[in-house]
Amino acid sequence: MPGQSDCVIAGGCCVNIVERAAELESLDSALNDCAAGHGGVVLVEGPVGCGKSELVSEAIDRATGRGWVVLRATGAAEEHALPLGVLGQLAASGPPGLLAAAVSRVPGALRESTQSFGAAVRRLGASGPVLICVDDWQHADDVSRTQLLHLARGSRRAGILVVLARALPATVPDPLLETELLRLSGSFRLRAAPLSPAGVDTLLDEAGITEGPSRRLAHRLTGGNPLLLRAVLADFAAGGGALEPRSDGAYAQALVTCVARVGAAAGAVARAAGALDGHASAGTVAALLDRPAAAVAPVLHALAEGGLLDGTASTARFRHAAARAAVLDALPAAERAALHQGAAAVLRREGAPATAVAERLLAAGGVPEPWAVPVLQSAAAYLLAAGEPRTALDCLRLAGDSFTDPRRRAGNTLRTAEAAARIDPEDAELRLAALLAEARTGHLTATDLNTLAGLLAVHGRLDEAREARDLAAAARAREDTASAGGRTGSGSGEDAEAAGAGADAEVAGAGADAVPDAGANPGRVAIPAQLPPPWYGRSAQAGAARAGSGAFGGATAGRAGDRGVGGAGAGFDTSRVLAAAGSAGGGATTAIGGGPAETGGLTDGCRPGRRDAAVWAGPWWLEERAGGAVAGAEAQLRSALGGCPAIEPVLHALRTLLYLGGPARALPWCAEFAERTRECAAPGWSAMVRTVHAEALFRQGDLPGAEAAARTALELVPRSAGSTVVTGTAGILAQVLLARGRADVAAAELARPVAESGHATVPGLAYLRARGRFHLAAGRCHAALADFLEIGRRMRGWGLDRPVVLPWRTDAAEALLGLGEARQADRFVTQQLALPDAADAWVQGVSLRQRAALQEPRRRKTLLDRSTQALRRSGDRYELARTLAEFGRTLLECGETARATMVNRTAWHLADECGAYPLRDTVESAGPVPAPPAAPVALPARSASCARLAELTDSERRVAALAVHGDTNREIAGKLFITVSTVEQHLTRAYRKLGVTSRRQLPVELQLMLSEA
Repeated sequence: MPGQSDCVIAGGCCVNIVERAAELESLDSALNDCAAGHGGVVLVEGPVGCGKSELVSEAIDRATGRGWVVLRATGAAEEHALPLGVLGQLAASGPPGLLAAAVSRVPGALRESTQSFGAAVRRLGASGPVLICVDDWQHADDVSRTQLLHLARGSRRAGILVVLARALPATVPDPLLETELLRLSGSFRLRAAPLSPAGVDTLLDEAGITEGPSRRLAHRLTGGNPLLLRAVLADFAAGGGALEPRSDGAYAQALVTCVARVGAAAGAVARAAGALDGHASAGTVAALLDRPAAAVAPVLHALAEGGLLDGTASTARFRHAAARAAVLDALPAAERAALHQGAAAVLRREGAPATAVAERLLAAGGVPEPWAVPVLQSAAAYLLAAGEPRTALDCLRLAGDSFTDPRRRAGNTLRTAEAAARIDPEDAELRLAALLAEARTGHLTATDLNTLAGLLAVHGRLDEAREARDLAAAARAREDTASAGGRTGSGSGEDAEAAGAGADAEVAGAGADAVPDAGANPGRVAIPAQLPPPWYGRSAQAGAARAGSGAFGGATAGRAGDRGVGGAGAGFDTSRVLAAAGSAGGGATTAIGGGPAETGGLTDGCRPGRRDAAVWAGPWWLEERAGGAVAGAEAQLRSALGGCPAIEPVLHALRTLLYLGGPARALPWCAEFAERTRECAAPGWSAMVRTVHAEALFRQGDLPGAEAAARTALELVPRSAGSTVVTGTAGILAQVLLARGRADVAAAELARPVAESGHATVPGLAYLRARGRFHLAAGRCHAALADFLEIGRRMRGWGLDRPVVLPWRTDAAEALLGLGEARQADRFVTQQLALPDAADAWVQGVSLRQRAALQEPRRRKTLLDRSTQALRRSGDRYELARTLAEFGRTLLECGETARATMVNRTAWHLADECGAYPLRDTVESAGPVPAPPAAPVALPARSASCARLAELTDSERRVAALAVHGDTNREIAGKLFITVSTVEQHLTRAYRKLGVTSRRQLPVELQLMLSEA
């Protein structure tokens, strides 16, 4: 019955014979017939390892138990040419002195030996039943095979049972002899087939393997082959209950043994199948071995039928990489490499995918023919699109090893750098830096140089990108001269731009499914129609006309009256420092604080490199077309949801959403693409996305979330000093840590080694800002100002002077205020408010707060009120908490204690929610605002209050929000154009719905809704 098993103890291991009840019954029947004087022949056949030897052993055990004479032998391939080899074994296994003397290998005596052996066996049969068993019958020598045929002919009458076992399929030396055996009366075949799934389950149950994955793996590894299953059980026991085959484990070694037992040709066929893994067929294996397909097909069939290969003779592969490795590792390294190279050539001729050919070339570790290079590059492009960057990188590295022409090598290095960026951005940056050094020798084409510039820009290396653009322009001029008029005026826009002074290649994003072919320029991607080119601003022409107005705008030189004045600034000539910063920016030395006409923020509109800067800043407009840019960015991201999209357009779209749409708009997309880059096995890309995610969380005031995102980004890539990703992410992390009051941890982050070149990158600006904020917190205002001015110098030099990206002017103003330089600080703030980005709520709120710090209390109160409204619109709770804290202190100075109490309470709760504990503690000690009141005056739980807020009408919510803000009933009535009585009625109903009795108990969440009022 299926599943029925007998257990035989062998070497301490319980070896079960399952699903062999019918075969054992047939053997018993043959034994019974022989005991009755009717011998016969039983031919046991089956794939190697499927239990033929166990059936022979069972026959021997049962005959021995009955007291029979048992003669046994085993054929061996190496003894096939040894005459009387099997007969000698049979004679030696018989009763002492009865058969051994009958067999002699003396030359010329073979005939007599066989006759005497046959006569001796027949005499034994006359006295009782005789069992003759020969395992691996296919390897028996010809003389022994002939003698056994003679014995079998007389076995029916002599009480002799002959049991012969052989593996299938096998090359039969004498097919006529075997046919004659099966024609004898009483002869029959027994088939030892692989176990069914139910049979495998029986053995797994008895071995205690109950875990689903291990059971499924056992089925997949063995194909029902009992010998392989026994080896799997041994690996399971050795692994302490974990099933993980290794090339030196019992399973792999058992498979190698089985392959050897299939036949002489099986080893070569199996190795060829391993090299062709997944593409092995009779035709491809025959082509690789240079043998006829008709000779290969039976061997492949035998390997597959025995469970050694998965599939058939038309398509076969090893069931596990450990088995494949064990078979291939038996070859010397040179032979193995040659086999893989041959497999690559065969698959290329067969039209296999480039990835399949490339896999064999990688295994060979060399490029045998020129055709291999484009195949490797094509495979790399596909692998990158499929989310396998590590294998793609291996392909490109191998291709690069074969180049001697510097220009072709440079093109491949560009592809390699793009692939490396997905895994380790620093590796990519090192390759790009090496390429730029090589470009200075004139070895790169204009197209490759523009691609190089785009890749450098993606990593924030805008100075190098500009140099690459200049080199591209020079290279294009040389190419045009060499072509001697070969080009016409109908050239592409790219050609026209590259011919200009450092024109830029587009880097803002192909769709998600764009896959370059092997011959395409790997860095050239198209601008999506839904996202207008970010570097083309409506004020570009006006900006170009003002390009020479100086690094900080304005028109007049610094004046003597702007020198430092005593206190912290004694001996520190601020105007001289500012003038030096202006000179470093590449323009005339200017004062700080020109009017709006002089500080449009778009003075670099047509400067070469603006496109590179746009990768980091988004579109260069903010007014009527900002909404379209945000919608276009979201459309770009939606189109990139499938597969593994290019990172450049994704990062550009995310930054556009963050800077123009606000953090709330960007955060869901950041989370989505952080997960998608993880699924694409691109930790480098994931780190880049998570850095934007951390910045967005920081701008929303979620300090714990920003810290977690930044730390995750840093864990994804090697923590090296030269990586711009690491530098920028560490800068954001340090800023967050400072806001959370963990200055010691921030100091440790800033103390990590950073390459000097890292400061001269866009991500390095975040690091400089963090260092400046750290200096500012420690009271080192001089050092802080130096860092903030360096940020400004670099941003202006790159055409990246966007407060929405980094408001360095307000940072500098804060440092100047600490030095007592109020006038200079005011000029910085004035200039920032004159820029187009001042229309952004976040920039406006931060700028107004800093301007308020320079005013007397009454004027300060008005500016802080405006700053509060702007920051509430921006969604930045941390900056809002900072402004509210200042607002509360200012209200106290103005004697508005009740309103100050409400504002401070809101600031306290916001700071607490953000995790900005130093700010919270400052608010707590700034005035008569106690800690949250104890029960029974406790505030309602946040979740409950949020639920109750939904019960308020719009009018009640607006009135309650203004009450939380600290406005009196009369002030609320004036702002909403209603009567004081109506205000009181709305408040009464709001108190009842919210379950509170006074303004102090109103939920803090109402403060965030004030923008609706």
